[in-house]
Formats: sequence, structure tokens, C-alpha cells
Amino acid sequence: MKQGKHIQNARRKMRRVVDEIYNALLLAGGTEIDLSLRREADGLRLRVDGNFVPQRRGEMDKMAELLQPAVRNPAMVEEFWALTGGDRFTGDSELALVGQIADTASVTVGEDRISIELYIGF
Repeated sequence: MKQGKHIQNARRKMRRVVDEIYNALLLAGGTEIDLSLRREADGLRLRVDGNFVPQRRGEMDKMAELLQPAVRNPAMVEEFWALTGGDRFTGDSELALVGQIADTASVTVGEDRISIELYIGF
């Protein structure tokens, strides 16, 4: 069984992930955002389905890129984690950090809907 500290860190990171994604969708005009969080044997899985105003499609495409980075750098995550504040507005740097925090991510962007699945391991 994994140590309690690893589980606590994953929960802390997931709280940040939920906050950033929720804020990004609200800023993009979202009026319907469904979040589902499931604790699995080795981590936490988040599923998000929401809408946004079609004029913000470009921002959602950018968010999809940031949440699914080609390379994940664990050292960068720890460095930026210590520097970020909890009461900032969502921006590219915060979403890029979320993309680095997640162990896996899948994002599908439609004309006015987005589906996100993220996993953070213990």
C-alpha cells in the first residue's frame, strides 16, 4: 500500500486541478459543468464535461494542448507548485502546470463542448 503522504499529495494536486479547470470553463462562458472524481487503487481520476461559448473555441483548443503536454517534467512540477498562489485567476501558466501535474490526460473539444479526463497517481 502506498504511503499516506503520497495520497495526501495527490489529493492536494487534484484540488488545484479541479479549481483551475472549473475556473477556465467558467471564464469561457460555461453554464453547465459536470465533474466526476473517482478514487482508484493507485490514484484519482477526474472526468469533466462542460460547455463554453463557441467564440471561445480557440481558448479551449489551447487548454487541450496545455493539459496534454508532449513531455512531462516532474522536477518542473515541484518547482512551480511551490511558486503558484491559490487565489490567482486561471491563465496559461496555471493550466500548463495542471498538464504537468496529471499523469495522463485526454481532452476532446467540440464546437461548444469539452470533455476532459485526467489521472493523478499516488
